[in-house]
Amino acid sequence: MTTYIVKDGGNRKLPFDPERLNRYLDKIHEEFPKLDVEDYKRKIFQFVEKKEEYAADDLVDYLIREAEARTDIHLPEWEHFAARLYLNKLYKKASKNRFYNDDDKYGSYIGLQESLGERGIYSGNILKNYSKEDLIEAGKLIDPERDKLFTYNGLYLLATRYLATDQARNVYELPQERWLTIALYLMQEEPKQKRMELVKEAYWALSNLYMTVATPTLANAGKVGGQLSSCFIDTIDDSLQGIYDSNTDVARVSKHGGGVGAYMGYVRSTGAPIRGVKGASGGVIPWIKQLNNTAVSVDQLGQRKGAISVYLDVFHKDIEMFLDLRLNNGDQRLRAHDIFTAVCIPDLFMEAVERRGDWYLFDPHEVKNKKRLVLARLL
Repeated sequence: MTTYIVKDGGNRKLPFDPERLNRYLDKIHEEFPKLDVEDYKRKIFQFVEKKEEYAADDLVDYLIREAEARTDIHLPEWEHFAARLYLNKLYKKASKNRFYNDDDKYGSYIGLQESLGERGIYSGNILKNYSKEDLIEAGKLIDPERDKLFTYNGLYLLATRYLATDQARNVYELPQERWLTIALYLMQEEPKQKRMELVKEAYWALSNLYMTVATPTLANAGKVGGQLSSCFIDTIDDSLQGIYDSNTDVARVSKHGGGVGAYMGYVRSTGAPIRGVKGASGGVIPWIKQLNNTAVSVDQLGQRKGAISVYLDVFHKDIEMFLDLRLNNGDQRLRAHDIFTAVCIPDLFMEAVERRGDWYLFDPHEVKNKKRLVLARLL
């Protein structure tokens, strides 16, 4: 039975050529002579030759899985072997989408900036802020050999989460181009007489894996909507408008890859009055559950779950319910499993613990009203 390798989405079928695959694997094996690839190749050939037809992409994925499966503490080189397979897959896809010879590994850097700028993926800031000569000079910095520093898991994470792709997730940008784009984007506002030197330093540190950047910078630099900050702090006001405005702000931050620390200490506690109606407030828990839903539904660039931490004072009247938020048992209507909880603890509390003293809980709305009454009397 002849096995056919299917390419171009089913438009081309070629007879499986074991010798060609054998030469390809031997070429990679030259970098890792300690590995015994004969059993690996034997299993690959036996598997493929049982198929009537097999997609080329699926074949590469199978090669990678088999290499990964052989990785252990005594043979870590298999992880790098798998990385080479995946790297070659990226090179082929990028060259096909950008119309250059895959033997070159990397195509024109200016061409990439222009192409993804036209597609609305790159913001165009780099093209606007750097001259053509600068970008030609920058493109010469790219060193494909540094792609070999990646393990498979690191390379896969970078490729699937952070490299610039089009809407169909087609590969355009390659690892060294991501590092170079980050370097150019970060240095674009530096004085022109020294910024290319700074770009070279930043690219060198990033590409040699001596330095990395925070997730939003890694994902957004050079792209449309490219905010670079990781962490944001929000204080939620004790009003319906303030609570929903904060929720909207949290959703926007999460959309662009940021994490949020939200302070809930001003929100009135369970049973507090609302517009004079006693016992009307549901406390902080329902609003925290709303933030929990935001963390789930507005994830970070579609690449990882939203990261929201909620802070409450140890003297807030709802602190006990707050501490139970992440329990797996109890009433699930009072649980929020997708946010992180943190307690604000003043020195006064620790001093009370030290002397085994009493501790009191307060409703912030009641405290606020009492302060107003005292202030009014003083005036």
